[in-house]
Amino acid sequence: MQPADSSSNSGFIRAHTVLSLVPGVAGDAIWWQEGRVRAVGRAEDLERRVPTKVPRYHLPRAIVTPGFVDGHTHFGMWALGRRRVRLAGAQTRDEAVRRVAMGVPEQGWILGHGWDANRWEAPPDRWSLDRVAAGPAFFESIDIHAAWANTAALLAAGIDRYTPDPAGGRIVRDGLGDPTGLLLERATQLMTPVLPVPAPTDQLAVVRDAQGVAHRLGVTGIHDVEGPDVLRAFRTLEADGGLRLRVLFSPPVAQLSALLSHGVRSGQGTEWLTLGGVKIFLDGSLGSRTAWMLEAYEDGRDNGMPLATEAEARAAVEQAAAGGLACTIHAIGDAAVRRALDLLERVPAAALPHRIEHLQCIHPQDLARAGRAGIVASMQPAHLPGDVALAEERWGKRSRGAFAFQSLLQRGAVLAFGSDVPVVPLDPRQGVIAAMGRVGIDGSYADGWQPEERLSFEEVVRAYTEGNAVAAGVGGRRGRLVPGSDADLVAWEVDPAVLRGDATAFGESRVELTVVGGAAVYRRE
Repeated sequence: MQPADSSSNSGFIRAHTVLSLVPGVAGDAIWWQEGRVRAVGRAEDLERRVPTKVPRYHLPRAIVTPGFVDGHTHFGMWALGRRRVRLAGAQTRDEAVRRVAMGVPEQGWILGHGWDANRWEAPPDRWSLDRVAAGPAFFESIDIHAAWANTAALLAAGIDRYTPDPAGGRIVRDGLGDPTGLLLERATQLMTPVLPVPAPTDQLAVVRDAQGVAHRLGVTGIHDVEGPDVLRAFRTLEADGGLRLRVLFSPPVAQLSALLSHGVRSGQGTEWLTLGGVKIFLDGSLGSRTAWMLEAYEDGRDNGMPLATEAEARAAVEQAAAGGLACTIHAIGDAAVRRALDLLERVPAAALPHRIEHLQCIHPQDLARAGRAGIVASMQPAHLPGDVALAEERWGKRSRGAFAFQSLLQRGAVLAFGSDVPVVPLDPRQGVIAAMGRVGIDGSYADGWQPEERLSFEEVVRAYTEGNAVAAGVGGRRGRLVPGSDADLVAWEVDPAVLRGDATAFGESRVELTVVGGAAVYRRE
């Protein structure tokens, strides 16, 4: 829905710097008209050309960049989770249980997300939850690869000592064979049939509210990997004229048959909502110790957990590609990354490039393969600070291949950065700082963990903007600030030292203005 007054999606900014990301296009001002960039250059030269009715913004301390796109979100889950029990940051199991005790039931259940038991004094179990929740309670881990349920929740789902482990999942059991309440990978899906389903109006309301939060953080678009209920919310919001995020939506592989039967293709949609690739899981995560590795973890117990056989994954990839659907493959461990590369190198490209999500640990022999094959490396730098210690502990020397940003970039890979919200916050500043500085969450590696893999500020911005535009098939229209491009942009009040490589400077930045499609969707008071 376009505003009647064309000046409402036009504007002119005088700033400190406009980072166009195009060689030879530079200046301290940008002018856009009717949703498209008209010019970038010197303010003194441009302002004389700008019509008087066009809104003007004088932001002398701002750096203007293309709009940041979060290349990997679970946006609907995050939107709902903002009103549920938040367990992120709980340092002990007892602290997590105290937060659960304050939870408000939703359709009789207490629900939440965010626990991380890697440094807890005791593992999560159903008995600790039973002390504070008589009714069913269910909480997803911070990485969404494990779940913690109480006895009432297990009973509701019919999970007991006789329930077999599903393929690609594990029910953690005690010495007697009874479930402890901890579910790993696809075992979490045993709970799905009994979990409360949000009403469509509730899902729509929380997505609408979360969109406003995204704008305040400088996010103008997302690449979302979720199910049909969230897609319906985005469609309803768009139909109402209220969708002001560019959404590339990637459904799960469980929807593959339905997508093929309806003849839909990757890249179809509108300027606001477009179909991406089919999401396929090959392994788990580092935090849940289910990332699939070529060799055993440092403790020698196992290699992690592949979540699909080679035959299953190959059949899905080949069917999708034959039907014009790109593939979006989750792969974290080096074995999973190698299999993803093996699969994607052998199938034709769709209208959008195939991509590997996370690509967290890669074997040195595989570094050049994504670039050669045109496979997008969709990565989340904000994971790095919290994963440094675990990577060193569990992968040892192989962690040299973790978060290999510069190595992949130098070998021609397209980097597309995101957050993986709600695993880490949506705020892109955390990812920028992590990719530039590579410092542990506890301040370790002050000079950078594997500092040769650090990126410059401009390289990081490209990964959040141009890289995600290429991944979405709109590289010619978005991700850069040049005449004719869509006017999706953000003005950041920030110390210009960030341009000289000071990663911490961006942590103090504030969004002054967010513009999507030429319309100012957020202006800091």
